[in-house]
Amino acid sequence: MSVQRFAIATVTGTVMVLLLGFATGGLFGGFLKGYAVTAPELVMKSSPNVWTIVLGAVAMGALLTVLLGCWTGHTGAAKALGTSAVFGALLHLFLGLSLFGMTTMLDLTGTLIKVIIDTVQVALSGMAVGAVLGRGRQT
Repeated sequence: MSVQRFAIATVTGTVMVLLLGFATGGLFGGFLKGYAVTAPELVMKSSPNVWTIVLGAVAMGALLTVLLGCWTGHTGAAKALGTSAVFGALLHLFLGLSLFGMTTMLDLTGTLIKVIIDTVQVALSGMAVGAVLGRGRQT
């Protein structure tokens, strides 16, 4: 894969992760407060570090690009959606259940709802990355 193709796919993934994160945070943030064990104001920063959020999104965009473009070759929107959904589900089950076991941020129901929300975010972001990687290529 060329550096240019990698960069375009990574930027696409980054933008999707950020947009979907913003959308799901706005849509479900208040809903998830109902499942909080610890008061959200004790867990959340009053002013988030935006640069770390962006850097995390770049990392996820690059990870999806490597996963789809280099490791699996699942380019094109349809193949990438399925692969990214499985990857996102396993990743967020690991993260969510680990945090549930070590913290008091969310109860188990809230944790599992968050896993589903985050899986959809990764799946749709991966679909966009796969679409970019599949452009001009027979899949």
